Amino acid sequence: MKQVKKILGTIPFFFLSCVSAQYIDNYEPINVFLETQKIDKNKKYILQADKEPNAIALRIFNGGEGVEHIVTQTDYTDGLFVERHWKKIYNTYVNDTIKKYWKKENFPKYDFILEKGRGLLMKSAFLDKYVNNLNYEIILISEPMYYMDQEYIMFYFNVLNFGHSQKPRTVIMKKEKDKWVVVRVIGDYIYY
Repeated sequence: MKQVKKILGTIPFFFLSCVSAQYIDNYEPINVFLETQKIDKNKKYILQADKEPNAIALRIFNGGEGVEHIVTQTDYTDGLFVERHWKKIYNTYVNDTIKKYWKKENFPKYDFILEKGRGLLMKSAFLDKYVNNLNYEIILISEPMYYMDQEYIMFYFNVLNFGHSQKPRTVIMKKEKDKWVVVRVIGDYIYY
């Protein structure tokens, strides 16, 4: 009877491991992107430790909510939108609700201050903590997702300051000749 309970107890974990979203092994592409954004390695930044939801990056890439592609007059994806690949990435990552957190070792060249929680600027405890140092900028990043059969990765990136200046965007990168390069940065249509 104990063996049956053990087997029945492990079946859900087996199914969850088979259907979970696939993510990249290291965060080299994000570190490369940070260098392109001239994120100063000698300046203190606050990194939201809670990774932003994948749904935000997917919404920006799609131009709207949901699996149906929002058609506009101009293709802001520069031809990167391919319906079958879009549906695959959307179905793989949009419902991934497992909380993930950034660690200092994910960004070895940067001295980020990690702060837990989402929506930091809306939390009074956070604001009280940094009220005398409002010159910090806050960085928000999602977990990178594979796109087009792992040819590209896609993630959400945003830098906020205490004046609420926002530049939310979805970043698409590709590895060329063993180096990560930025292929396209798509601004959030809500803010631009």
